[in-house]
Amino acid sequence: MWLLLVLLQAAVLPAQLCEAPGEAAAAAVRALSARLLGLAVDPARDPDPSVYLALRLADDHDLRREEQYLARLQDAFQRRYSCVVRGLWLPVRADVVACRSAEAEWPETGRLALYLLGLRATCPSPEPGPQRSLVTWLKYYLEEDWAGSRQHGHPLNGYYQYSLGVLALCVHRKRVREEVIRRLLVAEQHGRFGHIGGSAADTEAVAALAFTCLERERLVGSRLAAELRAATRRTRRRMVEAQGRDGFFGNVY
Repeated sequence: MWLLLVLLQAAVLPAQLCEAPGEAAAAAVRALSARLLGLAVDPARDPDPSVYLALRLADDHDLRREEQYLARLQDAFQRRYSCVVRGLWLPVRADVVACRSAEAEWPETGRLALYLLGLRATCPSPEPGPQRSLVTWLKYYLEEDWAGSRQHGHPLNGYYQYSLGVLALCVHRKRVREEVIRRLLVAEQHGRFGHIGGSAADTEAVAALAFTCLERERLVGSRLAAELRAATRRTRRRMVEAQGRDGFFGNVY
């Protein structure tokens, strides 16, 4: 996702890559923002948290329409996750399964993570109460991904969504077990983010954001924080090397 790459520039890339774009690029961004706003007001489309997050990251805003779209998102997500989950993820697994509504499809880690990231980008921030159960749900799904990675060698939903999950939990200051973080760190160290025949810049960008957040929010110990800093530096070097003359970082995502 290109918008997350923009965030990565602000967090970990050298300053010269963050210079203001030319007029042509700015016009393209404005056109994209208008297109996103068109998606947001289309009642035939289900609300998409990535669209809302993109709107919040843009320079130009239509606050009324953004508020309306947020209300649709909140209705969709709060209705789906209407059960309040208490305690740690493992003891409540039976409750989680029992609380699933018959018509709701099993959501992906990344989709819920994007929604929670979008909530953090809202001004003013929504009431924190309803978010707490959603954060717990996300932690549960991330643990499921981690368990799947032990069995299959990779997260059930892929490293991109796994990285989004770690990032969203960090942004909401929810601690994640070191084993869950190290699964992502080991994947970065061994170059496991890559797609067949393509670039891994999108996944590396989100992973680097997650590493940077965990370190800055001091949600990990000093030893792990040092490893995360080193991983971010490695990712930064690869991102610089992957950036083409057109400004893309390895791929269009």
